Amino acid sequence: MLIQHRWLNWLFLGLLCLIIYVISANNITALDYNRELILNGEYWRLLTGNFNHTNIYHLTLNLTALAVIAGLHYRYYSGVAYTSLILLLSIGVGAGILWLSPSTQLYVGLSGVLHGMIIVGAILDITKHYYSGYILIIGTIIKVLNEQLFNSPIEMSQLIEATVLTDAHLYGLVTGFIIAPLYVYLNKKRAPKRS
Repeated sequence: MLIQHRWLNWLFLGLLCLIIYVISANNITALDYNRELILNGEYWRLLTGNFNHTNIYHLTLNLTALAVIAGLHYRYYSGVAYTSLILLLSIGVGAGILWLSPSTQLYVGLSGVLHGMIIVGAILDITKHYYSGYILIIGTIIKVLNEQLFNSPIEMSQLIEATVLTDAHLYGLVTGFIIAPLYVYLNKKRAPKRS
């Protein structure tokens, strides 16, 4: 039952993204990251901009990645820990875009959060002696560095009908490293004690 319950957290995030996408298909942009509106006091957009997507391809790519990450790391998070993970990563990505990418006026997508989820989960893997965590971290860092140096493929931008904001991936990765010690602590705290 515990395993099924933990999957529900991940399913809920996917459904949230799907619902927001369907709502925004009618040109409702109340949840999108919009720099001008954030600076005018609509601070929730720092968080909610991560949950909308430009088109069905963008949504499908991110939900597929979410399912893969869930398959790797669902067991590490209680409902509260998972919710706080999503909130902290979303705020980290949104604040990073606001402060460090001032030329970005509009943004939607879960990919920055997903990069942070990979990092936190990989660090937890390492603490459990799953050395595949090192591969995940190294692979994610190489991907993000490649994006920073050479930008994203044109084909991906054409598919999602928007320029891929590779900075969001960087901010998600950095936020993941910053908050990972909290989740390492939480996992050790709730791990059963051995006698």
